This record gives sequence, C-alpha cells and structure tokens, in this order.
Amino acid sequence: VFFATAAAVGADPARCVVVEDAPAGVEGGGRAGMRTVGVRSGHGELDADLVVDSLADLPADAFDRLLAIGPVR
Repeated sequence: VFFATAAAVGADPARCVVVEDAPAGVEGGGRAGMRTVGVRSGHGELDADLVVDSLADLPADAFDRLLAIGPVR
C-alpha cells in the first residue's frame, strides 16, 4: 500500500513520511523505506522514528527533520 501510494504521486519512498497510529502501519512504512511518525492511540508501543501523543503535538518542522536523517536502513 505504501509503495503504491508513493508511485501514484510520483514520490521516492525515501522522501516519504508515514503517519500511523497502529504498530502494523508503522512497521509497514518502515519496511517500505519511509520515515514514520507514530501517534499514540492505545494500540500499544509504536516503533516509529518519532512518536507523539496527538497530531497537535507534531512539531511544524517534523517532516523536514525526519527526511534530513537520510534513508531508512
């Protein structure tokens, strides 16, 4: 799903950020080579590059900072 979405908009997966509230979604984004933001919602631990309690807590420059880290390994 993440690869198909990136392809549909002509984006390199390494330049994408996935925002998810479920562990499976965070894992899928990471496996697709994308940076991940996990939003806590009661699904348990999120192994994301950045975890926030709500989207309101997401810093304005979060995506820029995540993409500056470089590709997911």
